[in-house]
Amino acid sequence: MASLLVNSRAARLCFLARNQSKIPHILEANKNIIKTRSFYAVARKYMEAYNRYGVKGTLWRLYNMGDVKFGYYVGTDRLGNKYYEDPTEVAGQQRYCEYHIDTFDNFEGDQIPPEWHAWLHYTTDAKPGDEDFKPEKWAKVAISQKTDTPFTHHVGPSENFVPNATLKRTRGYKSGHFMLKEDEPDQYYLQPNHPLRCRKRSSQIFEKVDYNDPKKSFENASGPLRDASLN
Repeated sequence: MASLLVNSRAARLCFLARNQSKIPHILEANKNIIKTRSFYAVARKYMEAYNRYGVKGTLWRLYNMGDVKFGYYVGTDRLGNKYYEDPTEVAGQQRYCEYHIDTFDNFEGDQIPPEWHAWLHYTTDAKPGDEDFKPEKWAKVAISQKTDTPFTHHVGPSENFVPNATLKRTRGYKSGHFMLKEDEPDQYYLQPNHPLRCRKRSSQIFEKVDYNDPKKSFENASGPLRDASLN
């Protein structure tokens, strides 16, 4: 029978409703596993924490870990971090680490050495010193120094910046803005045959050809490309 761990009143009620016929046997087999949260349980927990760790040790664990646990000692890594395991805890929270840090230091998961990472994350039950512990499965592979990039740096080829001309239009008569002065013509793009596409506009990157007469030079084109009266 799987071990049961009920941590809330709602979860307990749902569990009991689904297993009414099995309740006597389940309670008898799991009387030491089913837990309830009460003031007495919380007080008993912190009394045990005071007896084990003292006031300073309890407050240190509450500040850094956010909880006080009572797992058995498993080992210490080369950085001074200590590892513990509590089989009675919720699945996924049974293994934990007490980092070797001062009270106000920050800590991250990458401070766990590779030899302890797999055990702490339940990838394997083997830990440093066990017979099943095989460092070749997690040992760091040498990084290749060969490169196939065509450039000697990460910048790569570059071209001159061309600003977006969409905003280069007047806001009103004789009303300029930060992209266009009041005495400058509009610079935004107009598709070919647009009634407002007049050759009096200043040169743009899109206007290199006179579509009325491709052989005609761009500088001599002064009229609109198409009569606005035509459909």
